[in-house]
This record gives sequence, structure tokens and C-alpha cells, in this order.
Amino acid sequence: MFNLLFPTYCISCGRPGNYLCEICQKKLKNSLPECYICRRISNRYKTHEKCNKSGINYAFIGWQYDIIPKKILSQYKYRYAYKLSEILSTLLLKRLHDTNFITILSKQSIIVPIPIHKSHKNMRGFNQSSLIASQLSKKLDFKFDEDILIRKSDSSHQSQATLEERVKLKDVFELNKEVKNKDIILIDDVISTGTTINRAAQKLKGNSINAIALFRGRPRYQ
Repeated sequence: MFNLLFPTYCISCGRPGNYLCEICQKKLKNSLPECYICRRISNRYKTHEKCNKSGINYAFIGWQYDIIPKKILSQYKYRYAYKLSEILSTLLLKRLHDTNFITILSKQSIIVPIPIHKSHKNMRGFNQSSLIASQLSKKLDFKFDEDILIRKSDSSHQSQATLEERVKLKDVFELNKEVKNKDIILIDDVISTGTTINRAAQKLKGNSINAIALFRGRPRYQ
């Protein structure tokens, strides 16, 4: 009865039945395995040794950020977050298996979402990366902890900032818990320049760090 009164439509194409229909799911463009720093091809998304300044060993990207992901994230952040987090985490888990990236991840890993500033969390009611991270941790049976890092400055609109402005954003994060010699997986929705996950990783030195993100724009060499 509820579905009859309030039917569900695909947020991308408007087809009834699901918030992201199977047709639009298939239109998502898989990312190529690359080093997230230099953006050159790298086996299994490994960070090249000469590029690795922040300590992130591997940075997995699910899909290219284009028209459909833009629609997904615009709705995900502000309207259908809880429903979409289930869909996206399921698709992400499939990508991790299909690429065999899942074998890189330790079963003792702690999944840590990139935090947003408390003012934005209060306004929005949730952290989009935390929802994905929580769902993924349940599917993988990994530990989830969103209290290890906190965001102490309001710099959440980095997508509108220049590269020079992003580089100047120091001490965006603060370590809320002492963690050492752990396997950490940082989770974010989108990677742009990589500045955000680098800042987060720098606060987690002394641990083995990998990163997973849903989307990233195409590299320049494409």
C-alpha cells in the first residue's frame, strides 16, 4: 500500500521501481586502476612508491564521476541518503569483488569514514561517507569507527576551492582516539585532488592505510 501511495522512482532517469534502476546502474563507468596521486595506471590501485607521501598504500575508486554520479550525489546528500547508501554500498562491494581488490583488505581492518564538520552534520542530519562506511562494514564484517577522526574546521566545500587553496588547508582533521599498528580503510564519497584523504591519512600515521571512494573524475590523460 505504501509503495502504491508513494512510488519509488530512479533519481537518474525517473523509471519506477528503485532509487537507482538497473539500467542506470549499468551505465556507471568503472574506474581504471591507477595511482591516485599521479593518476597513471597502477596495478590494483596501488600508490606508486615515489608518489606515496601520505602513507596511503592503495586508493580504490569505484566509478568515474560524470552525469549519473552527479545526480546520485546531489540526491544522496540531501534527500534519499539512507536508501541510496544501501544501493551504493552493495554496488561498491560488487566492484571490490570483481576487481579482486577485496583480497588486499585485511579482515582486521577498521573502516573509518572521512568526517564532515559538525555544523554540516547537524544541518544535514548525517554524514554521507559514514552511511556508506557503516553499510560496507556490515557487508564485509569489518569493524566500523566514526569517532577516530573529527573535522575541526569547516572546509567541506573544497570542490569549489582552487588547488592552491586546498593545499593551504592544514590541520583540517584531529585525531580523537589514539590508534597505532592497525589496518585502516578510509572511506569517502568523492576524491578530487586527494587533499582530503591525504590530510586524514597524515593524522593516522603509524597505521597501515588504504582508501576507498565511490567516484572520481577522469584523469587528464584520457
